[in-house]
Amino acid sequence: MNNILLIDDEPVIVDTLFAMLSTVEYLELTIWKANSAIEGMEIMKNNRIDILITDVRMPGISGLELIKHVKKQWSRCKVIFLSGYSDYEYLQTAMRENAFDYILKPVEDEVIIEAIQRVIGEIETDLRMHDIMTQTELQLQKAQYLLHKDFFENLLSGRLQTLSSIFGYMQSLQIPLEQEQDVVLMIGRVDRWPQDYRLKDKLQLQYAVNNIVEEFLRKTCRIVSFIEDRYIVWLIQTDSAQDLTHLQWYINELLEKIQQSIRQYLHLPVSFVLSKPNIGWLQIHHTYKEMSEWMQRGIGLDEGIILIEQASSMLSQFGEQELLPQDIKRNLYQLTNLLESGDKPTFQRTMTTFFHDIQRAVFIDYTLQLEIFAHLSAMFLSYMNARKITHSIENELDLKPLSNYEMHANWSAFEEYCSRLASMLFSYAEGEKKDQKQEIIDKVDAYIVKHLHQNTSLDHLAKTFHLSPYYLSRLYHAEKGISISERTKLLKLARAKELLSAEGVKIHEVASQLGFYNISYFTKFFKKNTGISPQEYRQNNT
Repeated sequence: MNNILLIDDEPVIVDTLFAMLSTVEYLELTIWKANSAIEGMEIMKNNRIDILITDVRMPGISGLELIKHVKKQWSRCKVIFLSGYSDYEYLQTAMRENAFDYILKPVEDEVIIEAIQRVIGEIETDLRMHDIMTQTELQLQKAQYLLHKDFFENLLSGRLQTLSSIFGYMQSLQIPLEQEQDVVLMIGRVDRWPQDYRLKDKLQLQYAVNNIVEEFLRKTCRIVSFIEDRYIVWLIQTDSAQDLTHLQWYINELLEKIQQSIRQYLHLPVSFVLSKPNIGWLQIHHTYKEMSEWMQRGIGLDEGIILIEQASSMLSQFGEQELLPQDIKRNLYQLTNLLESGDKPTFQRTMTTFFHDIQRAVFIDYTLQLEIFAHLSAMFLSYMNARKITHSIENELDLKPLSNYEMHANWSAFEEYCSRLASMLFSYAEGEKKDQKQEIIDKVDAYIVKHLHQNTSLDHLAKTFHLSPYYLSRLYHAEKGISISERTKLLKLARAKELLSAEGVKIHEVASQLGFYNISYFTKFFKKNTGISPQEYRQNNT
């Protein structure tokens, strides 16, 4: 969809061009018109202009002066000059200002249409070239990031099994850590995200968390970070004479302060697990696996955890409150029955109690966590599939978290997700959800019917209903099985036939009521779509 602005100080020329281009639907243009350069500049302030067709000589600001203002605001705008003067100086100035074409008046419709088609072709070529250059720049930026990511994934997964392979990566990527020195390993996790945060928001905040951590630590140590799916991972070395045991103690002393800063500035709860000192390069994989398990198992600790790698003492301190398999099965069976029966209050109470019992156990084996997660996910998916509402729910809530346990920061986050999903399912069952898409389309249709004499272009409708033109076009066609332009055409034809059949309504009045301010274009429109002229239709139907 391209936006075109027509400017000429002779209204009849502007109106004629406007009416003609409005009937050429395959060009897919949103058309604006103005009778002076100043009026046109006002339109440019609030609307993107892709193509400008303007007279050369106009009172006040000429077309040649106007092109400089256009290029300042819309640098990619293509300009076509219309002029009644074949003056070489005008042509030379226009070409110097990179005008696309210079057309002499009077001009046939076909010449204008052909020039616009060439402009659109050049715009599409420019966009493709711009996209290619932008993509190339992004690929160059991503290359270093992907190599860095590849190194850490291989290191943490244990695929790098020799010191030479690890140090080869470090040297080629210029990772600022000493090969001869062991490390302290630390992992961090954002425990809970606000509901409306997108993936991009989360990634930005993970980088912000990393920046706060490095701000506290970088003055006294060397530190390298990696952000993976769930955790932020730090490899830390001493940058002074202090040994790693002292460095580990020092980091532990700062972690509470780091948590407070993150909560204060980013409003996020964060947990940390800190390794023992002196982790060798070949031990990083095993240490990371142990630390991840402790982060995963620390359910009842909820959020804001700080764990130092002392597994046996942690386990003996908190104990292991057993969660019996029969209790899990009983709760899941009860939840399934309550969901099926539509008992929303009892379902919510039972689910809250069930999650509370899970978190009260504090440390739960990871495989048992997965079992509970799988049962709850299966319950919700079975309910949706049986009622064929899966796609409807997915339009309002991402269902990927039902198939990926790692997408939930902790069990509080999973409980919150389950609660939101259950509320939506109960609402559907009770018939409380309306078809929002149909409601939008009904309003658009009513607007078109009411404003047939005014602007009912796709772009105007999209702005009126606060949607993108592309989305509105797709949505309307999907719901109605017809495009907006075709629907508008049929409505105008039906209304035209109704008015032509009425007594006392003149043909130019019919044209005006349907938004045609040039009777000849109304006649062309009517004859093209009915095979006869308005006058002939009137004679046949009165």
